[in-house]
Amino acid sequence: MVDLAHKLETIYSSEEVKYEFAKKHFSKLFGDRKVKKILFFNPPDVDDEIFDYNIAKRGRANNYPSYGLGILASQLRNKKYDIDICNLNHEILKKVRYSNNNEEFNFVETWKKLVDEKIKLFKPDIIGVSCLFSVTHKSFKKVCSYIKKNYPDIPLLIGGVHVSHDIHGVINDLDDVDLVSLFEGDRALPNLLEIINGEKKIEDLAQFAFKSGKEIFIFDKRMVPDTHDMSILPAYDIMDLKDHSKYGTIGSWHGMLGQETIVSTCQSNRGCRAACTFCNVRTYHGKTVRHKTVDAVVDELLCLQNDYGVQHIVWLDDDLLKDKERTIHMFNEMVRRNVKLTWDATNGVIAHSLKQLEVVDAMHKSGCIGVHIGIESGNPQILKQIRKPGTVETFLKAAEILKNFPEINCRALLMLGFPKETLGMIFDTIELAENMNLDWNNLSVLQPWKGTPIYEQMSDEGLLGMEEGTLKTEDNEKAPYQLGTYSRQRAIETGKIQSKITKKDLMGGFLDKFEISSLDIIPEATILDDLWFYMNVRVNFAKLLRENRPIKIKQQYNWLNYVANKTAPDNAMIIYFYALMQKKYLGKVDNETKLRLKSRIKNSTYWQEKFKMFKLDLSHLENEQFPDYIDNGGIPKTFQGDPSRFYFPKNLIN
Repeated sequence: MVDLAHKLETIYSSEEVKYEFAKKHFSKLFGDRKVKKILFFNPPDVDDEIFDYNIAKRGRANNYPSYGLGILASQLRNKKYDIDICNLNHEILKKVRYSNNNEEFNFVETWKKLVDEKIKLFKPDIIGVSCLFSVTHKSFKKVCSYIKKNYPDIPLLIGGVHVSHDIHGVINDLDDVDLVSLFEGDRALPNLLEIINGEKKIEDLAQFAFKSGKEIFIFDKRMVPDTHDMSILPAYDIMDLKDHSKYGTIGSWHGMLGQETIVSTCQSNRGCRAACTFCNVRTYHGKTVRHKTVDAVVDELLCLQNDYGVQHIVWLDDDLLKDKERTIHMFNEMVRRNVKLTWDATNGVIAHSLKQLEVVDAMHKSGCIGVHIGIESGNPQILKQIRKPGTVETFLKAAEILKNFPEINCRALLMLGFPKETLGMIFDTIELAENMNLDWNNLSVLQPWKGTPIYEQMSDEGLLGMEEGTLKTEDNEKAPYQLGTYSRQRAIETGKIQSKITKKDLMGGFLDKFEISSLDIIPEATILDDLWFYMNVRVNFAKLLRENRPIKIKQQYNWLNYVANKTAPDNAMIIYFYALMQKKYLGKVDNETKLRLKSRIKNSTYWQEKFKMFKLDLSHLENEQFPDYIDNGGIPKTFQGDPSRFYFPKNLIN
């Protein structure tokens, strides 16, 4: 595929020409000035068009510490640079917490004022803005534009995962960006500054790009950080570490922790052994997994615990359990050295590592309370197509091992919407989820991101939407995520994306409205939202009716209490099943929950439709008598095959 952006520019390949242009560029930007002070900004996660004040006010917006910038700050401090960090996402959430209402709170003016105050106080020689995810691009662009417009004499540096994966697209979309740092900056960014300051030769440029006129110059020599580089403590003293979890959410198990629990993040390695086609970790970190020393990891955990009062950490690793011996040693050292933190693996782990009892045992003893398992599909053909490092047998074996540790809340990461994925293949995923019987299944519709093999494949096949990360469906701009607080599903539930409902839809089961003759059809992207909803009810909510294990009832009660009150207080399905868990855990359903559901159903045709299709009713709460199971979610009237796959499991889970 020929990137259209490439047609608009000439990329010089001559090394001599590139170096000469770089010299002139640096001279124009800095003259004889030396760089001593660098100010880093982390932009808001989303821009003003998507930002939801009420979500932020409830404390449910994501609020991760700027871990990568903290690492860079420490690397640069070691070189005697003066560094400061401003996490605009965190600062905005803090301002929201102490604001009175949405009418008085101005999102854009708030972050602009923060930028102005920080720049005027710190007086940087360079300003750096990082962007981790593509969904943050609009916010990232607005912050960069504001800085360059109001502080044109301060060189502007950009970097981060998103920038590195779409170099040409980002540089061409952002006006007047001066410097671009590519990939991991542990070595490359200090190297760049030393070249600018005349301490190194121009020929040493690496992992760097800039634009001059219409030409983009890229210096793609890599400076990959090793174990020594990575084994460094982030600059926690300038990261406001203790307050991030106070004003927002960190990780997927935040809701199962005490409200006052101080949560932070940590990383023990970089990279991933897998080569999944939908993931860009390997593009950024390379094909190997590089580890910090175990001593450095445990030292950092003790620092978080003892110096900053952190009580729970979210691992940022993409392959936390890589290297069995090191993994067990690290967890054992955490116990031996009295690390009392609990932890979760929100980013997910590879199922193959969970087949080994001693690994999971070490996880459990070192404080693990939650783990995501990357599964994606239950169909062998799809698993092979997306290069998933696991088989159905591997996933089932991992689930068997995890049953020995019920204190660990285990969730699967599942996807639908892969190219050429049939309805039968989707039902293979449903069947696997039901057989594994994990505590929850995080479902998402495939989002193809630039820098991934599946993006190139789907682009060639004409399967992509207008916006990056979308399929050919309408209204994606209203919901860049497929999961979480700003998800497409939440946009549908709240009416930002309209659900088209007819009286006929209200008469039967969920799948009755689809004209499906067999499971061999490939669903169109336009019905993936409905299939997502069907799967979510079937593999997540319906199983709660059958759940009978006390420890799991407690976990699900805590989880749904958080979701029903923080994440989606207007989601009638969540309110219904939160009431169910109240009944199972507390012995009764409170009146407020009953009234909330009554109001939500009364005022929403969307939820009236969904409840009738799955035979759920408000009277179940009012009488506190819930069904033992859901029989099915409808069977397509035109279906000509064996209907058995449409029926839900009915057995009690003991």
